[in-house]
Amino acid sequence: MRFGMFTDFHIRPGASQPEAFSESFRQVDAAESMGVDSVWLAEHHFSPDRSVLASPLVIASSIATRTQRLRIGLAVQVLPLASPLRIAEEASTVDQISHGRLDFGVGRSGLTKYYQGYNVPYEESRPRFMEALDVITTAWTKSTFSYQGDYYTYTDVTLVPQSYQSPHPPVFVALASADTFPLIGKLGHPIFISSTTQIPVLKERLALYREARISAGHRNEAQVALRIPCYVSETPAEAMEEPRLSAQYFIRYAAEQLIASAASEEAADRFRQAAAAPFDEIANERFLFGSPEQVTEKLEMYQEELGINAVVLEMNYGGRIPYDRVINSIRLLSEHVIPKFK
Repeated sequence: MRFGMFTDFHIRPGASQPEAFSESFRQVDAAESMGVDSVWLAEHHFSPDRSVLASPLVIASSIATRTQRLRIGLAVQVLPLASPLRIAEEASTVDQISHGRLDFGVGRSGLTKYYQGYNVPYEESRPRFMEALDVITTAWTKSTFSYQGDYYTYTDVTLVPQSYQSPHPPVFVALASADTFPLIGKLGHPIFISSTTQIPVLKERLALYREARISAGHRNEAQVALRIPCYVSETPAEAMEEPRLSAQYFIRYAAEQLIASAASEEAADRFRQAAAAPFDEIANERFLFGSPEQVTEKLEMYQEELGINAVVLEMNYGGRIPYDRVINSIRLLSEHVIPKFK
């Protein structure tokens, strides 16, 4: 199993934006030195109390120059918000700078305020996403191409630079709504799923995804990455208490701020259910909070139930866990959990 660390480039209360960048880069350096396989970058806009990570490909380029072996993933680039040809150029550039360490994660985002800010109608997000993904993969696989779509049109363009990886970086797609699982399965892309969706529901949707992959002729093993909050401490009690305030803060934030801009009723319901449930219940059912032994056991359960072969771990869920404890959690994960799955 591959182990990735997800980061929002959180901004702590009272911290400056330069301090937010500095702390997050130091966390990336720790992941590199401690043997984590990859780091995954979010994309957020118009959220000064949450994150400074508005340009994940720019940050990915910086990470590429300060690391040697860490793979650098996007979780995710919100495709409908920008020119797909420009995204393809910039992603190829990062892939070249990193010598082929880019994992290109894409999605639509479930937050409508991003679309409002960029003056893109959210009801167009799915067709724009599918068209943008088609443009990017076409640009990566043809020397010169033209494209005529409903939203994007290009004539006799040549992508420069080409990607370092052949034919292009792996393309991971974030999935949440039920109907997208077979749709992306047909295309054969690796996927992200989230622990915010209950296991029985995920099992049903993953079955549709895998069935669609096979029907479309994709015979290689499906790559499924689970995104999940994670905190490892020396004892079960410490693992529950040390991240509690940060996690509870983000659950409240989601209930108060994110529901208002949630793109679907299903997404809003997930936020409401988390806010209404006792914290310990949510942590036990949907988070990897525990001692190294407990986290190992939970990961084995997810592996068996869902057939995942990668995890993307939110090591500072809520962005308010003290920095030294985040680093200690990464250390315990690297020393006592990751080796069990290699």
